[in-house]
Amino acid sequence: MKPRISLTRQLAVAMAAQATIATMVSTAAFYIVYGVLERERIVSPLPPGVEDTTWLDVTITLSVCVVGVLLAWLVAVRLARRIVRPLGAVGEAAHRIAEGDLATRVAVIGEAHGETAQLIADFNAMADRLQRMSDDMKVWNAQIAHELRTPLTIFRGRLQGARDGVFALDEALIVGLMQQVEGLTRLVEDLRSVSLADSGQLHLMLSDVDLAAELSEMTPILSSMLTPAGFGLDMALRPGTVRADPARIRQAILALVDNARRHADPCVLRISTEWTDETAAITVADRGPGLAAGFQDHAFRQFARGMPTPGGSGLGLAVVQSIARAHGGDATYARSADWAMFRIILPRSTAS
Repeated sequence: MKPRISLTRQLAVAMAAQATIATMVSTAAFYIVYGVLERERIVSPLPPGVEDTTWLDVTITLSVCVVGVLLAWLVAVRLARRIVRPLGAVGEAAHRIAEGDLATRVAVIGEAHGETAQLIADFNAMADRLQRMSDDMKVWNAQIAHELRTPLTIFRGRLQGARDGVFALDEALIVGLMQQVEGLTRLVEDLRSVSLADSGQLHLMLSDVDLAAELSEMTPILSSMLTPAGFGLDMALRPGTVRADPARIRQAILALVDNARRHADPCVLRISTEWTDETAAITVADRGPGLAAGFQDHAFRQFARGMPTPGGSGLGLAVVQSIARAHGGDATYARSADWAMFRIILPRSTAS
């Protein structure tokens, strides 16, 4: 394996060679041009006995060549250091990150300007994102294990009890087991949706959707969710069209209604649509306590919970925001004197 030549030495040698070649070409060009001018009698030839080239000429030419090479070498070394030091720092940091030290960052370097300064900034931003992703993955693994453990433990306990004769394998037991299966299915689908959104792979089947008609069709299933928990339902829907994936919109609405059912005090849940020239908004409002003041900024994060709730995974609002952002919109929370309002904002369809 050939030994590596440093970038500093390569630049210095290249610039010194360039200076030498430039001096030699300039000298040769001078004599050639002067010879042509003499032959064409544009300039007077030298008197007889006077040599065209003297040792003084040679000495001057060589001196200029040496000085040019030295100056080129000094300039190349200085320039190379300004380039190589930031690159070396980035390379060393990248090597440490490759070995698993995700906390590594490149310190500010005075010689870094322009593209090298931008390279350092981009590298540090990349390292920050990698570390956040690694930390999030650790949290995700712990949270997923926690969320799966409870229903699986219940499932296993009920089945083992039925096998041992402790529980009768009757309709009530089967219904309870089906509820656990449904909870696991919902958790898996929520995890899938959030993961796809984070990776930019949450693909949408877009069409022109009349929100009022779409939400009206959901009234029976929404009522079946709310009525047993003591909630009523009020639909205040203004018609209008958006370019959206109707299945994902239904998923987001179900997540918001389920969130209200779990956390709000029994009341009449209000679902409304609002329109501007550029956006459409679906609002799910309840008269419950709403989000705690210190929790509002974290409510839409994965596995975020304001308070422990049986059956909740902490993914509902994260799913809502992921779906809204996949449509080019967003999900927000606001509090008025009487209402806690979760809002899905979508861009309007050009067809409306």
